[in-house]
Amino acid sequence: MTQYTTLKLTKRETIAHVNLQWSDPSQLNAVCLSELIELMNDLEDDGTCQLIIFWGLNTQQPAIAIPPAFNDCSKWEKFLRRLEGFAGASIAAIDGYCTRFHFQLGLACDYRVVTARSLFQMPEVKEGYLPGMGVFRLAKYTGIGVARRLLFTGAQFSVEEAIALGIVDRACETTALEQTIEEVQQALMPIHPQVLQNTRRLLNESFATSYEDAIGHYLAVQDLCLSQLSERI
Repeated sequence: MTQYTTLKLTKRETIAHVNLQWSDPSQLNAVCLSELIELMNDLEDDGTCQLIIFWGLNTQQPAIAIPPAFNDCSKWEKFLRRLEGFAGASIAAIDGYCTRFHFQLGLACDYRVVTARSLFQMPEVKEGYLPGMGVFRLAKYTGIGVARRLLFTGAQFSVEEAIALGIVDRACETTALEQTIEEVQQALMPIHPQVLQNTRRLLNESFATSYEDAIGHYLAVQDLCLSQLSERI
């Protein structure tokens, strides 16, 4: 298993706890990017991981704007796409000010749990560059009109607004974060990795794919899932 320096990986049976030790969400660096990619390599190669929980998606103060290098943008997005294609679920645990790359990672997760003191912001457009493919992901949660307002103004918004917009799935007090994550884990179980992976794909494609194109994928996957179920019965 890889020895990481910008994150801590703790594996508990089928659940991977990833504690990001990446205090400045305004910056991507070569070590951070390579370790995130290696993390996905390790979890995919392991084959037993069904749930990834990301801790530490927050900073205690607004970061100074440092535009990312173009090559890093591509590597970052490849990591997020691998996370979104992972054969298992993912949870973002947010406790504090969540912005820039932390927010982008949170949007790529399947489920977001936040504390009552959390705040959210995507200030990149106001600073002269794009917030990655967060533009693409944010609109799927909020709709284009709201996404335009949040991105164009770069305004901070609260947990209450994030819940109303469908960005946040569950909120709790800081002292109850671990317990709430545990409850979400139980709600997600049992996880059937291939079923979850293809359900996520169909959901994402529902915004741009016609019914006639989607039903072929659905029937192919359903046939495989039902065959595997019958073998276990």
